[in-house]
Amino acid sequence: MSRGFPSAKEGERLEEKIWKPGFKSQYLKAMSSLALRGHFRLVRCQKTATEILAFIAMFFFCGIALAHDIGVSKTELHELSGNKYTLRVLTGALSEATFPAPKLPEGFWFTANPRGNQAGPWKFFEFRGERTLTAEDILRLPWRRDGVMINVVWADGSEVRGLFKNEAGIINLPMNELRAGSGPWWAASKRYLFLGFEHILEGFDHLLFVLALMILVRNGWMLVKTITAFTAAHSITLGLATFGYVKLPSGPVETVIALSIVFLCVEIVHAAQGRVSLTHRYPWIIAFAFGLLHGLGFAGALSEIGLARGEIPIALLFFNIGVELGQLTFVFAILMAVKTISMIGVCFPRRVELVPTYLIGALAMYWTLERSAAIVAL
Repeated sequence: MSRGFPSAKEGERLEEKIWKPGFKSQYLKAMSSLALRGHFRLVRCQKTATEILAFIAMFFFCGIALAHDIGVSKTELHELSGNKYTLRVLTGALSEATFPAPKLPEGFWFTANPRGNQAGPWKFFEFRGERTLTAEDILRLPWRRDGVMINVVWADGSEVRGLFKNEAGIINLPMNELRAGSGPWWAASKRYLFLGFEHILEGFDHLLFVLALMILVRNGWMLVKTITAFTAAHSITLGLATFGYVKLPSGPVETVIALSIVFLCVEIVHAAQGRVSLTHRYPWIIAFAFGLLHGLGFAGALSEIGLARGEIPIALLFFNIGVELGQLTFVFAILMAVKTISMIGVCFPRRVELVPTYLIGALAMYWTLERSAAIVAL
């Protein structure tokens, strides 16, 4: 007989031994144990994959978030006598270089410094023309912003407001829309829809809160309920704040939003240590409570650009829809990435499972301290 292979007779004896009733029972038990162990290993891999993905996402969220900058600047255009005009933009803490000289229509020129003059939080541009601005004119703003919410005050006392987005590095202000109103409702709805979508994807603290919820809640149906509760809550306060029924200072609101992320991270660590609390049993209640605060954060960003009163219903509806679409896009991307990691069989050591949670909590705590210091400094 060769060293590595049994003979035919030995093979027959081995086959008889294997399929004896007692041995067969032991064999099935062993296979069941291995299968169960493999199942738990797969679940553990999926759990760790979610947290490792959160760790990777942290590198995209490591920015300073003192307050929500929606990317849109409040702007005003005033028509004066003698074909004179004043254009001013609220720069706030942004650099003056963010707002270079506008490109005037033909027949108009600057009467002061073309680069503008800074006066407090506002930057002024003064110009005049051979004639008044007409519906055929377009004022072009090469500003490094996502858009402007402009309020135009004409010489006859009439006012018109509109939201205009940046297209290929230029924000075009067509006078025909500003004289006739804000344009058709479907054009305004499209602008606010994209504004909400972009805002949520740039709102790192809101996305980190959603990410922490996804780490905390592992049950698919419970995750749906939790995200729905969060959505309903911030939709309520967004509406109430936009219509002026609720008004809170932005500083404390932003601080508590950051603190809500810290709270979730602490609850995740407690759950990993076996201390199951109300947050773990009923996460949708906590998501709803903190969602009310997050809605105030959205409302603060939306109100800063100065909404036209007649556009408030359209702005509120489509901005909120844009926010939800952006949030669902983020959740879907995370779930697909976790599914992909699980399918390729990537496993991570147990000792790194809580690393993403600690990093999310550390960043949120930094935001909390930073925003608290900003409040004290005021």
